[in-house]
Amino acid sequence: MIDIFYENEHEDIAFTHLKAIDQNLTHKTFSHCQFKNCDFSQSDFSSSFFEDCSFKECNLSLTQFYGAKLRNVHFENCKLLGIHFNKIDTFIITISFKDCFIQNCNFSDLTLKASMFQQSKILECDFINTDLSGSCFTYSTLSGTKFDNTNLSKANFSFAKDYAINPLKNKTTKTILTLPDAISLLKYFDFIIK
Repeated sequence: MIDIFYENEHEDIAFTHLKAIDQNLTHKTFSHCQFKNCDFSQSDFSSSFFEDCSFKECNLSLTQFYGAKLRNVHFENCKLLGIHFNKIDTFIITISFKDCFIQNCNFSDLTLKASMFQQSKILECDFINTDLSGSCFTYSTLSGTKFDNTNLSKANFSFAKDYAINPLKNKTTKTILTLPDAISLLKYFDFIIK
């Protein structure tokens, strides 16, 4: 069995029920790996490389990914708290989220075209100067999440709720919205609605 703590190269491995709290996991390579029901809270994956990997039912609270490469990485039903995604390697980022709890995470200054953030609670996160064109936020809750100077062209917010998107400060060409939450955009204009 390959040990995640001591080995640096991991390929086609399924890690299940792994408890790796506050561990140094820097400079490791994971290719075609699956992580299920693992706890990586407060661990450090800085400068690691993930390609074609999935995290399911994992705790990634306060996990560090500074300088990490994330290529085709999928998070499903995971807890992601306080992660600075804006510190990852910015060359070719492909990440997706489904049914996740994402809070106090920073996605600023990233190019995340056509990224998936489906059916997730995305609370108090930052998307500042982020390219989210063509991204999907369907059925997500976005309470306290900040969009500023963000490209939301053709992004899909169908059935999403609690978002605050100022169309005067973000690019919203052909952004898809559904009622009743789409009405929240009117508050940025000097309308009197009766």
